[in-house]
Formats: sequence, C-alpha cells, structure tokens
Amino acid sequence: PSVNEQIEGLPEGCIGMSAVGQFTVDDFVTTIEPEVESVAARRAELRLILHLGEQFEGFGEGAWGQLTDELRHIRFHRGAVVTDDGHLTAAINVLKWTLHGQVRTFHNHEFDVAVHWAST
Repeated sequence: PSVNEQIEGLPEGCIGMSAVGQFTVDDFVTTIEPEVESVAARRAELRLILHLGEQFEGFGEGAWGQLTDELRHIRFHRGAVVTDDGHLTAAINVLKWTLHGQVRTFHNHEFDVAVHWAST
C-alpha cells in the first residue's frame, strides 16, 4: 500500500510530495500532475521536492518509467530529491542531464537544506 502526501508549508511555488510505501503511477497523476499544471498555468517557476524517506518502499510497476518520462517533458526551475537510497541517488544523477531544470539530491537529514535550495 502507498500513502503519498503533498508536503504542506513549503515556500510559494514549491510542490512537494512525500512517499510512504510504494510510489505508483496513480500517485503521480493524482498528487503531482495537477499541481504542476496549476503552476504552469500561472507561468510561475516550478520548484519540485520529492521526499523518498525511510518509509519509502520503492516504485510500483511502471512508476519509475512514468515519472522519469513525465519529468523529461516538464520545464522547471529546480527539483530536489531527498533520499538516503544510494542507487536512486545514482540514477537521478544520471537522469538529471536529460531534464529541463536544475536537479540535486539530498540526504534525508538535509530536508530543510533541500527545501531552501529548491525555493531559491
């Protein structure tokens, strides 16, 4: 089961999601996509924060492909991925060269640093 929630209290223009359990395609479509469309409609700079903390159990079937494909088509200012998963960090560090925006990875204990970086 998954419980993926929008991160509340972020600075203006930041969209954040915290994944608990498995991240699914439906999580992206229902949680992130509407927020991205809202920011794009306002022509604001999009800033993304994805928190894959200790309770994150991985990506469900097709979710990694869907997420990375969608992110390749979104223009954003900054994107922060917060995780202690070394394999995921390595994958993101390769993927970031195909994206339209700055991407950085942060460890879980650096969550506040990640929010600050993404919001500036």
